[in-house]
Amino acid sequence: MTPTPHDALFKSTFSQPEHAAAALRQVLPPALVARIDFASLALQPGSFIDEMLAASHSDLLFSARLEEAPLFIYVLFEHQSTTHPLMAFRLLEYMVRIWKGHLERHPRATRLPAILPVVLHHSDTGWTASVAFQDVIDMPPDVLRLVAEHVPHFRFVLDDISKETDEALRARAMTALGRLVLWCFRHARRPEELVARLSGWYGVVREVRGAPGGGAALSRVWRYILSIADPAQPRELLQRLLVAAGPEAEEEIVTIADYLREQGRLAGEREGRLAGEREGRLAGEREGRLAGEREGRLEGQRSTLLKQLRQRFGELPEAVVARVRTADAAQLEGWTERVLTSPTLDDCLSER
Repeated sequence: MTPTPHDALFKSTFSQPEHAAAALRQVLPPALVARIDFASLALQPGSFIDEMLAASHSDLLFSARLEEAPLFIYVLFEHQSTTHPLMAFRLLEYMVRIWKGHLERHPRATRLPAILPVVLHHSDTGWTASVAFQDVIDMPPDVLRLVAEHVPHFRFVLDDISKETDEALRARAMTALGRLVLWCFRHARRPEELVARLSGWYGVVREVRGAPGGGAALSRVWRYILSIADPAQPRELLQRLLVAAGPEAEEEIVTIADYLREQGRLAGEREGRLAGEREGRLAGEREGRLAGEREGRLEGQRSTLLKQLRQRFGELPEAVVARVRTADAAQLEGWTERVLTSPTLDDCLSER
């Protein structure tokens, strides 16, 4: 399954026991937290969600010790626009899959480890359904009580960040990276608001950078923000990221520049393929198609570079446009590498 931006950031962050343990301590009942040996928390392989839900759900499975007993903690991240009323049933399906996998690995087992289901949720409305499985049974409450001992009975732990304030997220007793990632998820549906508020999280960003592997973690956060933000305004986005990241952010900014160059390359290749196909159909010769693809790819790169130059330096002189339109591959590569860092247009297009 191809990960979405949400999936990629969720798993890269909370698959690490350090960040997962801090997040779980925040949402689990205190009496339960006191009895779980979080030092034993370990990520287990596999995903248990249905493939058709991969775009809106992500999951992680951990093993731990609860007193002396084995425990699975199953974390499901739901990032869709509405609440699913049958979430408890869906979780039961996933729990059965986890138990089946356990029995395949332990064919002589006669008892099953407990599974603690946890749902992390954010949506426009916030969570509106029940967290108890018995509430999805279509039966009047007084009748349900008569069969209560004979139907599944469990509640899942819900962490609904849909309405959580920035202040509340910042105050959570979690790792700095965990808090920053949850904040990104909280505002992901309104990327422009996320970018606008980013400078207010400068202190948390500094905490993340000071932790082991902090620079790489921030690069993943910046890439996530780029992937959900408006791609038509890279210059404004870059400036705001620089304000939030501070002067220490050189390595992360390199990652951002790499991302923009990659987007330009992909756009150029798409335009190149289309131009090549057109040229090939007209010429009817393979040589013509290949030549057209090469020229089309260059034309796409030229168009992308002109857009970046205008966003960085404003309206371009006709001589500059003509120069870019006739540039070869080596020149385009050099100018594209310097477009985000050169102080002036002349410096960017210098031959060095």
